[in-house]
Amino acid sequence: MKKTILSLLLLSVFTLAKAQKSLPEIKVGTTMQASAFVNGSEFPLQLSIKSLAAPVSIGWSVDGYGEGSFEMSDKALESATNMSANGQPALGVTKLTDNETFGLISKAAYKSLSESKTFTYGGVKYSLKIPDTKPMKVDGKDADVTHVVSEDGKMELWILNNPALPLIFQSSGMATDIVINSVK
Repeated sequence: MKKTILSLLLLSVFTLAKAQKSLPEIKVGTTMQASAFVNGSEFPLQLSIKSLAAPVSIGWSVDGYGEGSFEMSDKALESATNMSANGQPALGVTKLTDNETFGLISKAAYKSLSESKTFTYGGVKYSLKIPDTKPMKVDGKDADVTHVVSEDGKMELWILNNPALPLIFQSSGMATDIVINSVK
């Protein structure tokens, strides 16, 4: 009897450990290899965390095009309600307004998502996708992300479950869609 109980206990611990999702550590110097999709074309994109103190800076690099970064104020990281409206990124540094973010949603939007399962960004209301039928993998592991969908069902986001830096790890239905494939 003791062996059976011990076996069941070990099996349940193993199952829970295997079911845990990966939450990559995001810090200054973190690089993310991604695929970007624009007008049906795919191209490789590298994103990097340049600064997590004011201004918050996310760098980008596209082979054959160039590189640059988006700078966001602390106010934007705390409470912005819009994504950057820049279509094709400009080379060099792009300073966003206090109400714009790039590659992430604000902490206030993430808090709303956590508490009420909805948030509004760029005038679009997003709600938690239940059940989540499209889990996301990063580096071959299930990523700890929250999957949301717009009210009209045309746009989807997969947001890293990190209240301090809720990065968008995947998007669908946007002018430019991304998928983060690897985090180092």
